[in-house]
Amino acid sequence: MNYHEIIAAVGEGSAHPGGYQGTVDFIQSVGIVPGMRVLEVGCGTGRTACLLAQLGAQVTAMDQSVIMLEKAERRAQQQQLQIEWIQGDITAIPLRSDTYDAVIAESVTVFAADPVKAFREYHRVLRKGGEAWDRELYRTQPHPALEREMRELYGNPHLPDAAAWMRMMQDAGFRSVRPWVPGTGADDSENPGPNTTQGQGGKNSSFDWQNAWDPHRFLDLEALQDPAVRTFFKENEAFLQRYRNHLSHGVFIAEKY
Repeated sequence: MNYHEIIAAVGEGSAHPGGYQGTVDFIQSVGIVPGMRVLEVGCGTGRTACLLAQLGAQVTAMDQSVIMLEKAERRAQQQQLQIEWIQGDITAIPLRSDTYDAVIAESVTVFAADPVKAFREYHRVLRKGGEAWDRELYRTQPHPALEREMRELYGNPHLPDAAAWMRMMQDAGFRSVRPWVPGTGADDSENPGPNTTQGQGGKNSSFDWQNAWDPHRFLDLEALQDPAVRTFFKENEAFLQRYRNHLSHGVFIAEKY
């Protein structure tokens, strides 16, 4: 089983850096206006999509994985939420141009072979004035084995630094690209990436991958008996400890003009 298959099997709803609390903090900061049209790409088991719908957004949620989407739909049904679920690839989104007020991605673009191509798709489906909100892991300093070990463990083909993430968004046509600073409701245009004490994994904070309790998680119990799954979680923890000083994460905001 690869990383994505394991996450689908265990029904994890917030495997991205910062976890569910990081998502809640960000969404509370930017604000969701009732009726706002939001597309979540790489929605996984639908935890963020359901949160957005609870806040009054009109949500479309997309993932490549049929298993993820099935669990996401069950989650929404339990909460009696109306969400449009679609299967698709972030580099070829099967939706109309100039449609959405916001596109949200959480540790998804990092898995694209060509992130700029994915960002161009986010840009295309946004209406003029719409924003992309992309939460991503990034490297803070080089290490000769870091990217190789990440590819072997997670399957992502690259690991940009914060400045590179923002350059790629600009290359895709976005403007006003900046990192979000938690707790302020504002961006930080002077810094290449978030480095705060509020869970962003910077020098003064812990690298927090923990998630709040998820009452709507659908776990395949047999997956817990699979030695490959147990091995993965051990290797995952060891990797995060080994490279905690070389990694950080943040949300990058960009606007379509």
